[in-house]
Amino acid sequence: MKTKSFMTLALFIVFACLCQTASAQFQIKIPKLKIKKPKTEQPKTEQPNTDGGNSSTQSDSKQSENPKAQGQSRTEYLAKPEPNNIPKLLLETLEIKARNEERYWKAPSQNDNTSWFPQITFDVFYDFSSKLRYTAEWLNPDGSLWFSEPLDMFKSTSVSLPTVRSPNSSEQLNSKAVVAAGTYGLKITNSKTNEVVFQGKFKVNKLPLDPKLKNKVLFYVDNDWHLPIGYVGFNENFTDYEVRTRPTVFFWFKGVPDSDQFEAQLHYNNQQIASTDKAGRINKYQDRGEHCFLARETCAHGLWGFEWENFLLDNSPSARINNPNAHFTKDKPGEYTVKIFHKGVQVRETKFTVDAKGWIAPNAFSKQIPMTNYKIAVPVKIIGNLDKWNPAAWKTDAFYGNPLTGFNVP
Repeated sequence: MKTKSFMTLALFIVFACLCQTASAQFQIKIPKLKIKKPKTEQPKTEQPNTDGGNSSTQSDSKQSENPKAQGQSRTEYLAKPEPNNIPKLLLETLEIKARNEERYWKAPSQNDNTSWFPQITFDVFYDFSSKLRYTAEWLNPDGSLWFSEPLDMFKSTSVSLPTVRSPNSSEQLNSKAVVAAGTYGLKITNSKTNEVVFQGKFKVNKLPLDPKLKNKVLFYVDNDWHLPIGYVGFNENFTDYEVRTRPTVFFWFKGVPDSDQFEAQLHYNNQQIASTDKAGRINKYQDRGEHCFLARETCAHGLWGFEWENFLLDNSPSARINNPNAHFTKDKPGEYTVKIFHKGVQVRETKFTVDAKGWIAPNAFSKQIPMTNYKIAVPVKIIGNLDKWNPAAWKTDAFYGNPLTGFNVP
């Protein structure tokens, strides 16, 4: 029995050793599970660019709204362009005025002797990172220097960009004012860099006010070149990701037309798709020649904006739900025609193009005149005799002697 027990114990020890050796030679490896993290797609953004006139700030985002309710799962947004530290003079905002005074410094004893001196104002696409310093040099008709002056910069309450203008002082009145009409010159220089940012000319006319007083006249800058130049884009109230952003078409009119008598029709594919008589807005955005209260029909000009309630930029997920009967620009790319009527008679016409994204497409003049709020300049056809104007003025006088290359009035 002892011998049998001993043999059993020996076999058990040998078996245990064999099991341990086998365990060391054969290992079972459990593979590690790799968990893939979902990719987060970042929106693509292009920085503002005013060089194209049609500033191309773009921001694309994917939405999680129900595609069936939206009609699409992806909505592209239009973001307001933001300025940087490189100042850019906005040519369409530049205005030259003739300030009238009822006396002439060279003949102080004479009454009703009107004189004038020039003033300027314009906006700059700039971020206020430092103070801008510009100098204006005013030139006589023969090209000689009349006088120079530093310009003031301030922040307007209505525009978020810097506004530059002539100083409010009596120095020009007491020593520089003149009594002669004619074509004068202007050069604007960045005082910090000596860069010439603008150079042009302007025509000053005079209008007799009293046949008994030959020296009592009205001096004014001839701005008839404005009329055949229109703009298409958005007004100054345009903000980021606005739900109901509407394209606006801007036209210049002379005198003081009755706003209630205006109608703006929008045509697409030779069909009228909207009218301000049904639903829309008509507003005056700017006055030039406001001092011409005695001759409004001769020297006063106003910039009017027209927009349609149901002509929308498709930039909001809820836009289609809230506006089921609207015409969305993204649905209708191509050429549009705008016709303006006053008292039932057509007085203006222009065209513009909407691109595949639903945005106002740049045209041949966009790089020549950089603008903000996605605006572009467009030729305007003047129809009828609502305005008494000089049809040839724009050819040489546009933007004060800086007409756009290739710009032709229909």
